[in-house]
Amino acid sequence: MRDIKHQTYGLSEDQARQRLQQQGPNRIELRRQVRFAEIFWEEVREPMILLLLAVTLGYFMLGESVEAIAVLLIVTAIVLVEVWTEYRAKASVAALQTLTEPSTLVMRDGEIKTVPVEDVVSGDCMVLRAGSRIPADGYLVSAYDMAVDESALTGESFPVEKKSAIDDKSMQVDYEYQIFRGTLVVRGEGLAIVTATGISTEIGRIVGITRAAKPPRTPLQQMMKQLSKVLAIAALLSAILIPVLLIFISGQKWSDAVLTGLSLAFATIPEELPILVVMVLGLGSLRLARSNALVRKLNSAETLGHITAIVTDKTGTLTQNHQQFIGAVIPGQWQVIMPSDLDQTPANQRVSSAARLSLLYPDEKGASAWSDPLEAALAESLPSSALKDPAPEQSKTLIPFSSERGWSGIAWGENHRIIKGIPEIILNSCKYALFTNSGDKAEWDITDAMRTEILQHIDHLADDGYRILGLAEDDIFLGLLVFADPLRKEAADAVSAVRSAGVKVIMATGDHPNVARSIAEQIGLPTKSIATGEQMERWSDEELADKLLQTAIFARIKPEHKLRLVRALQAQNEVVAMIGDGINDAPAIAAADVGVAMGKSGTDAARENAGIVLTDDRFETLAKAVHEGRGLFANLQKAVRYYLAIKVALVVTMLIPAVLGLTSPFSPIMIILMELFMDLAASTAFVIEPAEDGLMGRPPRPANKPFLNSAMNRSILTGGLMLSVSILLAVWGATGWSVSEMDMIRSSSFMAWMWGHVLLAFVFRYIYTPPYSRPFTNPILNGWAVCAIVTAMLVVYAPLLENVFDTTAISSSQLAWVFGIPFIMTIILATTRPLWQGKDL
Repeated sequence: MRDIKHQTYGLSEDQARQRLQQQGPNRIELRRQVRFAEIFWEEVREPMILLLLAVTLGYFMLGESVEAIAVLLIVTAIVLVEVWTEYRAKASVAALQTLTEPSTLVMRDGEIKTVPVEDVVSGDCMVLRAGSRIPADGYLVSAYDMAVDESALTGESFPVEKKSAIDDKSMQVDYEYQIFRGTLVVRGEGLAIVTATGISTEIGRIVGITRAAKPPRTPLQQMMKQLSKVLAIAALLSAILIPVLLIFISGQKWSDAVLTGLSLAFATIPEELPILVVMVLGLGSLRLARSNALVRKLNSAETLGHITAIVTDKTGTLTQNHQQFIGAVIPGQWQVIMPSDLDQTPANQRVSSAARLSLLYPDEKGASAWSDPLEAALAESLPSSALKDPAPEQSKTLIPFSSERGWSGIAWGENHRIIKGIPEIILNSCKYALFTNSGDKAEWDITDAMRTEILQHIDHLADDGYRILGLAEDDIFLGLLVFADPLRKEAADAVSAVRSAGVKVIMATGDHPNVARSIAEQIGLPTKSIATGEQMERWSDEELADKLLQTAIFARIKPEHKLRLVRALQAQNEVVAMIGDGINDAPAIAAADVGVAMGKSGTDAARENAGIVLTDDRFETLAKAVHEGRGLFANLQKAVRYYLAIKVALVVTMLIPAVLGLTSPFSPIMIILMELFMDLAASTAFVIEPAEDGLMGRPPRPANKPFLNSAMNRSILTGGLMLSVSILLAVWGATGWSVSEMDMIRSSSFMAWMWGHVLLAFVFRYIYTPPYSRPFTNPILNGWAVCAIVTAMLVVYAPLLENVFDTTAISSSQLAWVFGIPFIMTIILATTRPLWQGKDL
């Protein structure tokens, strides 16, 4: 039980700062550091890089020192690009972990403040509530109805009851007063003084300092890892077959053929696929963070674009969560009494005093450290002149709200209490009612007719969208407290946007059905059918499934009902996002495909189980996240499609001349340089591609649809083959593929490749919109394209590079073939997209 006499605990900010310097951060897990040098060292030991070093060594052994140095420079550039790509990806994930680091409430300078868990020091006063993850060891100096889940420490599955050490006059701290880092408050609230942090805590002594584990791979990362292994085998077989054909059919020297094979193996093995997933999801998640949606788990970012149903609360997400106390309704008078008039009559004063009594002691500002927005609204609006303590000499005990009870209150003595909460529950707990038009007698027995009349007025107020609390003193019903929580301006548009995107929106609220109906009408949800938690308890799973087909509003919902809603939707193959804030919402958040927690009002338990945290508690933020999620997935599709199509094109372009006994179109050093530009396009340009228009006008992509589906495979093969054919035709037209003009063939091939793969990138930027609709909106892609063309020109026309790459200047007529054929083939590819891709990937 919590004594609410005013007491000051905790440290000042200066004291806390000094102790943090002395004690160090409150940490038992070392944060994983992303270091460029470590990634670089790992990269240079990769088998693919060793292949390139073998090519470099081969050039040296053949006496081609200039080519060897050139290869070494290109290899260095490739390593730096790949290291930078991986560094950006891992740094993005690390940044997400930093953004979502836990915080906690402490008393500093006599005020409640939110601080990072790592900044908690001994002597701090922790403010603990149901759902709080305890950040350090300590002992309780105040506790009310408090129970802690200590299973993380002891393995004991049942919550442990806790009490205040101050209640024990001996002041000898006992296990019942102690609390421990890592355990979870499951009921009640309290204040605790920190006695140990970091490695000095009980759990710190047990586990010691540990290094943070690597984030687990997402399902898509795992799939890409397996896919890269399968494709690597195919690439290696091609890298072996083509040199053999070059030696025995084309008559190429074995040394050149071996170097070509090694270079081809490096260029075609798709080792970048898994890191592409991290790049797209990591950088995209940072963009989400700037829009107030913090991604705690990458697989949630991966699933965002597939959401088909959202279960959302009303308060704070759809409404402003700025409660305004409108006034009180006293039985018999049946009109809303404005707050300024609540000190005019004895009956009014009695209601005002009872409503505000719980706010009398804890805070000089009139607001309790434990109060919710409704309590704060009362504190701001009720006249202080009406405030009277019915028993000033007795210590009071605050009773926090719980969804099981349906009310909060204040108690004193043996059986005196004032409670406020769900009006029907408050009314049913009372025998008498305060009536203002009843003459000398102020309190009357509650008859059936009177009960019906009160319930009718509750319904009328709820119809107007007001939130209502019942108020009672002992067993006397004093009246109704009326609040307004205006709808957020953007809520209706946000709901409309996700519904037009094919996402079902279900509002699950603890409010009165009529309040839920009023809000639903304002945001455009269908109101023909409204269900309640009480009805849900009577329905079988099959009946609930049927109701979900026509019901978008659930009122008087408890947290356990939300879990059942999530599971029922998933049973219908829906991909569900669940928005919650309380400790009892945690199971539903954890069960959802995308768990979403409130950042402002959410508990630690809710945030820990969530994949995404909304830092502004707004529904429209989730709507933006769904749009961003669809854009992320589309970018990943584009990057992988282009990356694999280029690999296909390179293999085919090398294979066909080898089979026909023609000169190899590319030298080993060319292949290595081409790989540099391939990696840059896939890992840098596509991952920041702006979202296409109309993403939210399309239905969600089925979650069980394979990533490499038939449309994706057709796109990869068609793009790769068209690029390969355009290069072969361009070279044939420019040179006739004459054996005596090897330098001319390779010059034309290289120029055609660099130009053609740039054009393919601009076609593969789009899935839904025409390629010509916005061709130059990606500055990174534009810069990459310019660099590729300039590099091709320099390799072919710069005398110094001609000697390195064995090229020669080509004539204007040959240049027309080299640029014209790939351009024509690209136009054909773009205009026939519906044939080889279809409407979607």
